[in-house]
Amino acid sequence: VTDIELKRLKDAFKRTCGLSCYMTQQCFIREVLGDGVPPKVAEVIYCSFGGISKGLHFNNLIVGLVLLTRGREEEKTKYIFSLFSNESGSYVVREEMEKMLHVVDGKVPESLKKCFSEGEKVNYEKFRVWLLHNKDAFTFSRWLLSGGVYVTLTDDSDTPTFYQTLAGVTHLEESDIIDLEKRYWLLKAQSRTGRFDLETFAPLVSPPIHPSLSEGLFNAFDENRDNHIDFKEISCGLSACCRGPLAERQKFCFKVFDVDRDGVLSRTELKDMVVALLEVWKDNRTDKIPELDMGLSEIVEDILHTHDNTKLGHLTLEDYQIWSVKSALANEFLNLLFQVCHIVLGLRPATPEEEGQIIRCWLERESRYGLQPGHNWFLIAMPWWHQWKEYVKYDANPVVIEPSSVLSGGKNSLVAAAANAPEQGEDKMGGLNDFSAPEEKFSDNISTASEASESTSSNTLYPGTPGSEVCFARQHNTSDNNNQCFLGSSGNALLQLNPQKPGAIDNQPLVTQEPVKAASLTMEGGRLKRSPQLVEGKDYVMVPEPVWRALYHWYGANLSLPRPVIKNSKTNVPELELFPRYLLFLRQQPATRTQQSNVWVNMGNVPSPNAPLKRVLAYTGCFSRMQTIKEIHEYLSQRLRIKEEDMRLWLYNSENYLTLLDDEDHRLEYLKIQDEQHLVIEVRNKDMSWPEEMSFIANSSKIDRHKVPTEKGATGLSNLGNTCFMNSSIQCVSNTQPLTRYFISGRHLYELNRTNPIGMKGHMAKCYGDLVQELWSGTQKNIAPLKLRWTIAKYAPRFNGFQQQDSQELLAFLLDGLHEDLNRVHDKPYVELKDSDGRPDWEVAAEAWENHLRRNRSIVVDLFHGQLKSQVKCKTCGHISVRFDPFNFLSLPLPMDSYMHLEITVIKLDGTTPVRYGLRLNMDEKYTGLKKQLSELCGLKPEQILLAEVHSSNIKNFPQDNQKVRLSVSGFLCAFEIPIPGSPTSASSPVQTDISSGPSANGAPTILMNGDVAKPSLIPNGMPNTVVPCGTERSPPSWTLNGHVPSLCDSPCTGYIIAVHRKMMRTELYFLSSQKNRPSLFGMPLIVPCTVHTRKRDLYDAVWIQVSRLASPLPPQEASNHAQDCDDSMGYQYPFTLRVVQKDGNSCAWCPWYR
Repeated sequence: VTDIELKRLKDAFKRTCGLSCYMTQQCFIREVLGDGVPPKVAEVIYCSFGGISKGLHFNNLIVGLVLLTRGREEEKTKYIFSLFSNESGSYVVREEMEKMLHVVDGKVPESLKKCFSEGEKVNYEKFRVWLLHNKDAFTFSRWLLSGGVYVTLTDDSDTPTFYQTLAGVTHLEESDIIDLEKRYWLLKAQSRTGRFDLETFAPLVSPPIHPSLSEGLFNAFDENRDNHIDFKEISCGLSACCRGPLAERQKFCFKVFDVDRDGVLSRTELKDMVVALLEVWKDNRTDKIPELDMGLSEIVEDILHTHDNTKLGHLTLEDYQIWSVKSALANEFLNLLFQVCHIVLGLRPATPEEEGQIIRCWLERESRYGLQPGHNWFLIAMPWWHQWKEYVKYDANPVVIEPSSVLSGGKNSLVAAAANAPEQGEDKMGGLNDFSAPEEKFSDNISTASEASESTSSNTLYPGTPGSEVCFARQHNTSDNNNQCFLGSSGNALLQLNPQKPGAIDNQPLVTQEPVKAASLTMEGGRLKRSPQLVEGKDYVMVPEPVWRALYHWYGANLSLPRPVIKNSKTNVPELELFPRYLLFLRQQPATRTQQSNVWVNMGNVPSPNAPLKRVLAYTGCFSRMQTIKEIHEYLSQRLRIKEEDMRLWLYNSENYLTLLDDEDHRLEYLKIQDEQHLVIEVRNKDMSWPEEMSFIANSSKIDRHKVPTEKGATGLSNLGNTCFMNSSIQCVSNTQPLTRYFISGRHLYELNRTNPIGMKGHMAKCYGDLVQELWSGTQKNIAPLKLRWTIAKYAPRFNGFQQQDSQELLAFLLDGLHEDLNRVHDKPYVELKDSDGRPDWEVAAEAWENHLRRNRSIVVDLFHGQLKSQVKCKTCGHISVRFDPFNFLSLPLPMDSYMHLEITVIKLDGTTPVRYGLRLNMDEKYTGLKKQLSELCGLKPEQILLAEVHSSNIKNFPQDNQKVRLSVSGFLCAFEIPIPGSPTSASSPVQTDISSGPSANGAPTILMNGDVAKPSLIPNGMPNTVVPCGTERSPPSWTLNGHVPSLCDSPCTGYIIAVHRKMMRTELYFLSSQKNRPSLFGMPLIVPCTVHTRKRDLYDAVWIQVSRLASPLPPQEASNHAQDCDDSMGYQYPFTLRVVQKDGNSCAWCPWYR
């Protein structure tokens, strides 16, 4: 074993087993041998390696793997002998060997008789002679000794990786692509749909890209027109836009303006293009060009007059390329795209000089824009910035030499020159050179661009070209990065040594050390030093967020120091807030409850007064002084993963004086919240109570609130610990207006019945009246119904504690208690109920009501009491008795739902998007009824529907039609469309096919080419309900599945196969070469029609119809572009390969496990 292999095996063992020195049997079977090895065989191998119940030691694993993969024939023979030999290892007993072969292979080979022809025991020499003459006798011998079967430790026949393939067909290096992929997934993660679509792309590039060009730029990347950009497309697009020859770059720009993708720029498209290019010039340049003084139509007509060779009123690609060579507008747009591709999309610059010019151009444009409220700028310490500027030659004013060929730009055609220019001072942003260039002049001796032919011209020097122009005009050669040739003022070549590349951005000198040891919830990076005061341009430089993200992506950083741009409330001028409010957040620690027997204690989640709530410092955070309480609340809720309705903020004044911040529109500046102010984050208890509120109630502390006028009645009730049932009942009764007006007026105080023996001495009515007056005072947003809670708990202990109760029971108790406390009848007379005796109902009802009022008179009776009629009839004599009984509420029982709701996804053969339907079925419905109801919705006949339970991207079960519908399935239920037996889809006319079969050595079917048509049968151990060609001499088995009985004996035969989506997952840590690329299922399986006459191409076409909406199609033939090389090199006709697999979808159904 080589050192590299040993390291790989150790790392793989560590990844699998962790810190343990032993590998379990399950891990050995799964990670070393793979799932394709039969369990009995794998168990025998595990034990032969020295595996015990504790596990398999690493040393024994290495010895066993080396023996299997690199052992000589003699060593493998001894290993096989040891599998069957006795404990001493001296001989093999025939009975024991046959028993093991039955377990492993299921049969005993006929040739074994020769081995034991002389007796029931054989030694190693006789066993060896027999085994070497019968290498195919059983599984182990075929696996280790038979020719054509090789077990290897390392897979040396590595195919090129995806990155290597992509680098070979683009102008990017493999390292560029690997680095670019990280940035791609970060950008894609911002999408709401999970795809890098236009909705995600447009905000990233605009600004600086003009909004009218965002969609065109997106379409230029989206080569296959599937409305999202995949990684291959963005790699090829960046290659064409930034690293290809100039003609290819301008071709990419042409695609941006060609909105209808017809290959030409119409007059309308030219007008839109000119408008956008003029905006780009004004945003990025300050110098004048002739086009700025011309009208829109004049510019368009001039372009068409000069470059429209076809005279059809449009520009072809060749015409555009010729025009763009000398157009300042086109080249400035190309320069802007170059910047965006590096800064926003994450392409790493090819050279330090290129990097410096990209950053410089971006900063120049941002300095002209100025500070924009809502944006973030990032601080960079000046020492690192100076080192970086030296590394990228930031202050050099370059002069560009065009490459020898405008069209052909190979990786070895780099010619760049630069000359030093005097600095023109520093702008207001600090440390940034305010750069301005004279009017650009373009030479006339550049060869015309043509896609068919490439011509060369002499190098042309642009003495007044800004530094950014080097970005798109240069060619790239990574081998020349360390030897850049620059021209001095005299034109002599001066060889300069490149400064050392700076390390990670170090912002530590800008921040002060925090004495508070608490986690920060915000990403401010740290508090800036106040003494000595930091000076912009001397201690730090500010860069916009895109520039920071690019530098961070390329270099890394120890601290990120974002600072928001706000609008000063006094001057209304945007400014950078260097010192946001530094807030300290406290969290409560629940106090320990003391067990007390008094019924007045533990009324709700109320801490005992002798155990005050403890608050501890938990977090810190920096927020802008212009942020509102609502914005801070939402941020904390998201950051701490607490529901907004379960969290409140308090301003901490002192231990016993807190102010609830319930007005969400107030800003920190308005509330006069300064640095290091303490705020309390209050989180609702599990019983729905608020800990701070309960603590204040228990300790009689002062709760301060910002007095905000509240509409009368719009006052909430605080949860006292699972008192939702009580609060909802009180609010319902409180909103009964006649009763509420009665209590608000105070009339209840004159009707309190404190002598009622079945009442509550007036306590219930008094407490409820006080509570109603508070609820309808309009002075508070919420109150705690603590006194009423205590009163209810005193007279009805069943409502005590911290458990939820029934609201209807409490409502009945509350109304009854209010009635008895307000009953105007103090001495209740005895009342005798008379029989109806056939009297009219109105007479009996009036008599019963009068009797009720003799004992019960109150506001509750007036509002809530009524009568229910009950009638009893004797079955013998027919006598009828009618009674009218009083009631104060009616219970409305809710019927039990006798239906079940089921969701099912329908997948059709035409490849349309699957549709999910919701069905309401009877509880005892069978799958036959489900099919009938589903067929009415999806338009398929019941016999066209195949039901399947899908789990882990594979079909696990086919429900039978006569089974009852189950809701609790392991996966989810799907309905697949299958062809109707006898239809043209399922039964085609007999045609000649190139597939036939013959039995192989192990009995599994084998595919042969150019044979006769064979009748189908089922693959042994294959996917269920799978029809494949097999030997004609075998009679196909009869089977029934899901109510469909395909006639396998009739011709043509009707059937279908199951197709699962599988991808190979590559890993660099593996034990055997067979495990380097492991299969993994994904997506939704498919049902594909297949008959005895189905050709392989027809099968591919049928699958492609269903997956074409998911897979990237081939690009249009006319769209020869930057991605053409990629697609042509892959040379595929279908972006998938069909293989016959077993039920698990991982291993081949036609080959034995060891092949």
